[in-house]
Amino acid sequence: MLSTIYQLPFAKFQFENTAGEHRNKKYFGMKKNGIFILLFSLSLLGCQAQQDYVKVEDSEVDKNKLEFATSISDQILSAQKDGGFYALSNEEAIEAIVTGLDEKLQKDTYTQIKSLFGDYQGLEFDHLMRSVGEPSYEIYRFKGIFEKPDSEIEVRAVLDSKGKLAGFFIKPWQQQL
Repeated sequence: MLSTIYQLPFAKFQFENTAGEHRNKKYFGMKKNGIFILLFSLSLLGCQAQQDYVKVEDSEVDKNKLEFATSISDQILSAQKDGGFYALSNEEAIEAIVTGLDEKLQKDTYTQIKSLFGDYQGLEFDHLMRSVGEPSYEIYRFKGIFEKPDSEIEVRAVLDSKGKLAGFFIKPWQQQL
């Protein structure tokens, strides 16, 4: 199974390829029965393939940034669960996320999330990964709690060096990035 990252000036999209067949949709690639399902990704997280990341010890995690990453992730998913969307501001997120994670994308994506995993119920912080070198990013990895108990889902919030949301992912949990 190959994974492809498409980069546009404002966003990156990742799709899976099996046996030479692309199953691309505008914002998400889907596969059923345990094969990887990537629901959406935006912006700078594609840089993880080009940068090295190190796990940060829990004692070194900035509590204010963790609180922000937790809160923004929960607010986005809770708004979607309630049938709405979370309108990000330029104070919270980089421009690409503010414009890219719009109402239509959030609602369409949550429809897919709900059909696969059930309604969002919460999240638990697992660990933080920090980029080595420039540009500087912090990846806050949460275990998403959804209605279907057998779902192992990652909610990933990426903050840039200014502490703004620079990426947001919902994807099946994997130990490695």
